[in-house]
Amino acid sequence: METVFEYTLKMPVTVGERTVTGLKFRRPKTRDFLRTDGYNADSVGADVALTSSLTGEPEIIIQEIDIDDWAVIRVELHKIWLRYFGIKPKEESDPKAQAEAEKAAEQNS
Repeated sequence: METVFEYTLKMPVTVGERTVTGLKFRRPKTRDFLRTDGYNADSVGADVALTSSLTGEPEIIIQEIDIDDWAVIRVELHKIWLRYFGIKPKEESDPKAQAEAEKAAEQNS
Protein backbone atom coordinates (compact mmCIF):
# COMPACT_ATOMS: atom_id res chain seq x y z
CA MET A 1 0.00 0.00 0.00
CA GLU A 2 1.59 3.25 -1.18
CA THR A 3 0.98 6.16 1.19
CA VAL A 4 0.52 9.37 -0.79
CA PHE A 5 -0.43 11.71 2.05
CA GLU A 6 0.01 11.48 5.79
CA TYR A 7 -1.59 13.93 8.21
CA THR A 8 -1.24 14.26 11.98
CA LEU A 9 -4.44 15.59 13.48
CA LYS A 10 -4.07 18.73 15.59
CA MET A 11 -7.20 17.65 17.44
CA PRO A 12 -7.22 13.85 17.87
CA VAL A 13 -10.57 12.17 17.33
CA THR A 14 -12.03 9.87 19.98
CA VAL A 15 -15.09 7.74 19.31
CA GLY A 16 -15.92 5.30 22.05
CA GLU A 17 -12.64 3.89 23.35
CA ARG A 18 -10.72 4.49 20.11
CA THR A 19 -8.57 7.59 19.53
CA VAL A 20 -7.14 8.49 16.12
CA THR A 21 -4.19 10.89 16.04
CA GLY A 22 -3.35 10.78 12.35
CA LEU A 23 -4.40 9.54 8.95
CA LYS A 24 -2.46 7.82 6.17
CA PHE A 25 -3.99 8.14 2.73
CA ARG A 26 -3.10 5.41 0.26
CA ARG A 27 -2.98 5.82 -3.49
CA PRO A 28 -6.58 5.80 -4.77
CA LYS A 29 -8.11 3.16 -7.00
CA THR A 30 -11.30 3.36 -8.99
CA ARG A 31 -13.13 1.37 -6.30
CA ASP A 32 -12.49 4.19 -3.80
CA PHE A 33 -14.52 6.54 -5.94
CA LEU A 34 -17.40 4.06 -5.98
CA ARG A 35 -17.83 4.87 -2.28
CA THR A 36 -18.74 8.44 -3.33
CA ASP A 37 -21.65 7.39 -5.56
CA GLY A 38 -24.82 9.21 -4.58
CA TYR A 39 -22.93 12.35 -3.56
CA ASN A 40 -22.02 15.42 -5.58
CA ALA A 41 -18.26 15.31 -6.27
CA ASP A 42 -17.71 18.60 -4.41
CA SER A 43 -19.77 17.66 -1.34
CA VAL A 44 -18.53 17.00 2.17
CA GLY A 45 -20.32 13.64 2.03
CA ALA A 46 -18.23 12.56 -0.97
CA ASP A 47 -15.04 13.69 0.76
CA VAL A 48 -15.95 11.86 3.97
CA ALA A 49 -16.63 8.67 1.99
CA LEU A 50 -13.42 9.03 -0.01
CA THR A 51 -11.36 9.77 3.12
CA SER A 52 -12.80 6.71 4.82
CA SER A 53 -11.98 4.55 1.82
CA LEU A 54 -8.43 5.86 1.39
CA THR A 55 -7.51 5.68 5.08
CA GLY A 56 -9.42 2.59 6.15
CA GLU A 57 -11.03 4.54 8.99
CA PRO A 58 -14.79 4.29 9.46
CA GLU A 59 -16.89 7.26 8.42
CA ILE A 60 -17.96 7.84 12.04
CA ILE A 61 -14.32 8.69 12.84
CA ILE A 62 -13.93 10.92 9.78
CA GLN A 63 -17.13 12.80 10.63
CA GLU A 64 -15.65 13.80 14.00
CA ILE A 65 -12.53 15.50 12.57
CA ASP A 66 -12.06 19.08 13.75
CA ILE A 67 -12.75 21.74 11.12
CA ASP A 68 -9.14 23.04 11.16
CA ASP A 69 -7.85 19.55 10.39
CA TRP A 70 -10.60 18.96 7.85
CA ALA A 71 -9.65 22.10 5.91
CA VAL A 72 -6.12 20.77 5.34
CA ILE A 73 -7.39 17.30 4.44
CA ARG A 74 -9.88 18.71 1.92
CA VAL A 75 -7.09 20.54 0.08
CA GLU A 76 -5.33 17.20 -0.42
CA LEU A 77 -8.60 15.51 -1.42
CA HIS A 78 -9.16 18.24 -4.00
CA LYS A 79 -5.86 17.24 -5.64
CA ILE A 80 -6.99 13.60 -5.69
CA TRP A 81 -10.31 14.56 -7.29
CA LEU A 82 -8.54 16.61 -9.95
CA ARG A 83 -6.36 13.62 -10.86
CA TYR A 84 -9.45 11.40 -10.98
CA PHE A 85 -11.02 13.73 -13.53
CA GLY A 86 -7.75 13.92 -15.50
CA ILE A 87 -6.89 17.49 -14.55
CA LYS A 88 -3.39 18.32 -13.39
CA PRO A 89 -3.64 20.30 -10.13
CA LYS A 90 -2.40 23.87 -10.52
CA GLU A 91 0.01 23.41 -7.61
CA GLU A 92 1.88 20.73 -9.59
CA SER A 93 2.18 22.81 -12.75
CA ASP A 94 2.90 26.19 -11.13
CA PRO A 95 6.05 26.38 -8.95
CA LYS A 96 4.89 29.64 -7.31
CA ALA A 97 1.54 28.10 -6.35
CA GLN A 98 3.37 25.01 -5.03
CA ALA A 99 5.59 27.20 -2.82
CA GLU A 100 2.52 29.06 -1.51
CA ALA A 101 0.72 25.78 -0.78
CA GLU A 102 3.75 24.43 1.10
CA LYS A 103 4.01 27.66 3.13
CA ALA A 104 0.32 27.44 4.03
CA ALA A 105 0.72 23.79 5.05
CA GLU A 106 3.66 24.69 7.31
CA GLN A 107 1.60 27.45 8.96
CA ASN A 108 -1.18 24.94 9.59
CA SER A 109 1.24 22.50 11.23
